[in-house]
Amino acid sequence: MLGMTTTNDPGTTGIRDIAEALGGGIKENSLMIIEGEAKSGKSILAQHVAYGVLYSRDSTIAYYSSEHGSEALIAKMESMSLETRHEVATDRFRIYKVDTTNILKRGEKLLKLIIAHIATLPLRFKLIIIDSPSPFMVKLSQQVKVDFLQACKELCEHDRSIILVLDTHVFETKALMRAYAMSDYYLKLRSQDPLLEPGQIDTRVIKMLEVTKLGGAERRGEGIKFEIKPGVGIQILPFVRVKI
Repeated sequence: MLGMTTTNDPGTTGIRDIAEALGGGIKENSLMIIEGEAKSGKSILAQHVAYGVLYSRDSTIAYYSSEHGSEALIAKMESMSLETRHEVATDRFRIYKVDTTNILKRGEKLLKLIIAHIATLPLRFKLIIIDSPSPFMVKLSQQVKVDFLQACKELCEHDRSIILVLDTHVFETKALMRAYAMSDYYLKLRSQDPLLEPGQIDTRVIKMLEVTKLGGAERRGEGIKFEIKPGVGIQILPFVRVKI
């Protein structure tokens, strides 16, 4: 089990609640998919999971980002009180910027390059996060997308766990169902408007996390409400768990 080190103060971070929602961590040889619309908090959730796993004993992570280079991702995580500079310096946390130049023509090639690069990583990197291949997957055929998911699943058979961050609109319904079937953990994120009394105003952007598959088993029921706050990151809201 790739456990997640939690904090003592659940009021300042959502890592404890995320760890509990994932059953304490991520099983080895697992494929996790974090799916949601744009701006729903997928990348921030992935960064919190990375931080929680990174601070577990002997955990090492490789993080592929289509948006941030190493320094930018470190700074992004620092803005949420997720300190990773020491782990980068000691080669426990590697960050790779995916070149998205001319992505419309190179999408399929980029997916294959990511898979090939992961295969060359030292085996001590047990957790791989790919955040996010959506920009260069969106124009590809559904078969190419499914083949990429299958390649990720096959990598998980060799003592690695992979987290894929994906936009909902990347897949047609059937392909999305295939993604769900392949996954061992499936997390869905969405934004939610606060319920207010007449005349009240609430400017918060509330997110909802639902874990629909956990360790290979389907799961239904409770979700987690949270905000993303500067200097804090994920902050779980009062009366956290609500019915979906």
